[in-house]
Amino acid sequence: MHFSKIFSALALTSAVSGAAIHNQKRAISADQMVDNIKKITQLSQDLQPKVQAIDADSNLALPGTGTFQPVIDGFQQIIRVAQDDIDSMSDSTQYTAANAQPVCDAFSDFVVVHQELLKILIGKSGLLESFYLGPVAAVLRSLEDAVDTLAFGVIDSVPSCQAKATQQKRDLDDTLSKATCVYTPGGNLIGGITC
Repeated sequence: MHFSKIFSALALTSAVSGAAIHNQKRAISADQMVDNIKKITQLSQDLQPKVQAIDADSNLALPGTGTFQPVIDGFQQIIRVAQDDIDSMSDSTQYTAANAQPVCDAFSDFVVVHQELLKILIGKSGLLESFYLGPVAAVLRSLEDAVDTLAFGVIDSVPSCQAKATQQKRDLDDTLSKATCVYTPGGNLIGGITC
């Protein structure tokens, strides 16, 4: 019965990542782009204490009941908000250098906060039993898809700081890949050997 919560979480993750409703895209202002990025940054910031709360004792419960479930739910919320932002972005919006700088700054802040969240999550990976790893890895893979699509949209819209934003995306991708790897069953081996 508790396993149904995991499967429903996985189903939601798949639905969010793979079958987003495609709205007609429209140009959004740089201010709206900044607000969208800040909203996702705040969700990442708000999730940090929940990830920090993961410990070995609280995860002895059945799947769907431990402290990892709010973490999965938090990542799913980030994915939903990011997907909404992606759906609202135009394929061709490019901002002037003056308008692009706040977008670049907001993206930079997002990368820092999100990397910190992922690093905390990576540090908690050894505390979870193997049956908890799969749902976390699944939501991280969906998160990676959403973050990549959003990041490419941001990068395409800010030609004046494209190089810096591209490097920040690469750095975030590296951290996200490590997080996904350590939560993939068999990805993190005992003795400190990692994927």
